[in-house]
Amino acid sequence: MPASLAAAVLIAASFGAADPLGARLGTLAAAWIFSGWTPAAYLLGAIGWGTLARPWTRPLDPSGALDAALGLAATLGLTFILGALGLLGPVTAWLWTGVGVLLLVRALVTSRPCVRCTAPAQRIAAALATAGLAVMLVAAASPPGALWNSEFGAYDALSYHLQLPAEWLESGRITAPEHNVYAFLPGYLEAATVHLAHLAGARPLGADGLSALTGDLAMAPHFLALGVTLLGAWTTGALGAAIARRITPDRPETALTAGIASGALVLLTPWAQVTGSIAYNEPGVIALGAAGLLAAFAQGSTPVRRAVLCAFLIGGAAGCKPTAVLFLTPACAIGLAMSAPARAWPVMFGAGTVVGLLTLAPWLARNAAYGGNPVFPHAVSLFGPAHWMPEQVARYAAAHRFDGSLTNRIAMLAAPASGTDAADAPVVRWRGLTNPQWALTPWIGLTGCLGAAVSARARPLGLALLSGIGAGLVAWMAFTHLQSRFLLPLLPLFAAGFAAALAVLPRPARTPTIAAVLAGSALWSTGNFASQSGGEPNALLVLGPGVYTGRLNVEGLGDQVAWAGVNETVRPGETVLLVGDATPFYLRRPVVYATTWDAHPLAEAIRAAPGDPAAWTAALRASGLQWALISHAEIDRLARSGWADPALGPDAVNAWAESLGPPARAWPDQGRALYRLRSPAP
Repeated sequence: MPASLAAAVLIAASFGAADPLGARLGTLAAAWIFSGWTPAAYLLGAIGWGTLARPWTRPLDPSGALDAALGLAATLGLTFILGALGLLGPVTAWLWTGVGVLLLVRALVTSRPCVRCTAPAQRIAAALATAGLAVMLVAAASPPGALWNSEFGAYDALSYHLQLPAEWLESGRITAPEHNVYAFLPGYLEAATVHLAHLAGARPLGADGLSALTGDLAMAPHFLALGVTLLGAWTTGALGAAIARRITPDRPETALTAGIASGALVLLTPWAQVTGSIAYNEPGVIALGAAGLLAAFAQGSTPVRRAVLCAFLIGGAAGCKPTAVLFLTPACAIGLAMSAPARAWPVMFGAGTVVGLLTLAPWLARNAAYGGNPVFPHAVSLFGPAHWMPEQVARYAAAHRFDGSLTNRIAMLAAPASGTDAADAPVVRWRGLTNPQWALTPWIGLTGCLGAAVSARARPLGLALLSGIGAGLVAWMAFTHLQSRFLLPLLPLFAAGFAAALAVLPRPARTPTIAAVLAGSALWSTGNFASQSGGEPNALLVLGPGVYTGRLNVEGLGDQVAWAGVNETVRPGETVLLVGDATPFYLRRPVVYATTWDAHPLAEAIRAAPGDPAAWTAALRASGLQWALISHAEIDRLARSGWADPALGPDAVNAWAESLGPPARAWPDQGRALYRLRSPAP
């Protein structure tokens, strides 16, 4: 649907009044080409490797989505292994990706023509899906930090999804540094960012800072997330088609329609658009999780083979984000069990367990090598705390659980968080399925599952999907700190519920239902994008990453943007200590930082000489630091939340700042100030 996509892109690009529309369209075209070509090559290569699995997958999935997901899971795992061994570089990156692209070309030359959308319902679904794709195409071209409101300017991306790949590129190896605990998470998609950098021939810039990933490469992970989200729509569509095919085996047209509609629902869910346009790891969970569910629920292969495929894919999803195991394993187990005799269960689930562990073995081995605990920062009572002190373990655990009652947890699914009001950010106020960025999707999916459960021929699948969703919701309430985005692994199940409902609907009602549901979702998600950044979602589209790095020749830029101001003020070779902030991605100078959970140099100096700010400065100077960027606002926020290192309270940090004298530069509206660490007077 090129015309509908072009129209949707024009609409999404027109929101706000920051720049002429022509300038935005030119920026978009440049970003798609110069930032998008490496993710495109990476994904095409991954899909090419997946074509080798076709003999195994053909009976389960005629669309090829399962092959593509297997190729992505294998490529992500290999990228991580090469990176952890220090073997990931331009040669190995291009060798794997290049061969994969050749395999894809071979498969395309020998394959049959693609399925075309011919029925009215299929064309309507495909046309409306372009609204979601357009939002992601436009949003992905904005620099990291510009979007989204719910993510506080993609804080997590700047703190580790992008920052860690920059450090890994600098060190030449995928390591687990002690100053950033998030490096101990699996990070398979973050490793892919390093692969992208090597495809583009990027080199670390040494003393000039970890800035090899800025410029065009800063947005490359955005387009990787977009591409993986598209794959997620494909795998979810294949899942929806498989569900519909089991309900109506004599109506292949119905299965195709249900598959296209369920895939479109993924693209039109605002949460998928958010995570599919910034450097987040949820897209990998959606794409590989949906493929794992497809292997579990589709018919046409042996139980053991389906279990092996499912475990490999869910293991790959967990390599992107470990909570995939909690949210998706129950539904997969239900799907496998209902299609296999009980006598096959021990071998089937045993084989799946072994394969799943082997898929995650590279991450487990890397963590064990660096900290002795294969799943650090979790299970410290079983495997040990690695480099952390007991206080750090307790503080991290307290911040990553919800202490409310069962009633409170259930209420979080359908009501605002207690103690919040309309002025609070949606991520704080709406922590469950009622978050506006879920739009209509959960209710469409749940209604569809219930509708299927009422129908005699669809009842087993409707109940199975409901059970899988219910198990995921229980996992969310029991094992997480109740954030709405953490429920995204359930998106393929909601879409599968929609597909099941379409399969049991009378044919005359199917087309209007698809049109109404997807049109409502398209309007909702487009409106959500238009509301970002105070109604100016494209405010930094044309300016690009240079607005943060200071590379733009704009008078007064450093007075408005702290990172640009630091790059202007600090001389090359001088090192900056971040206090409070843990998002150094845009600094083009050597930097020392730590997340709030990790040991901080200032905290260690404070503990060594309590009440003596001059001694703290002397200790930091002796360690090679010349500057300190203090985020007083972030220190206050962390202290109020209970997340701050006790030594880095506002009183101690303020006392130290006063001892340093007037700041060299300050950004009062951001609560930040830059101080020179002067040598003590003789």
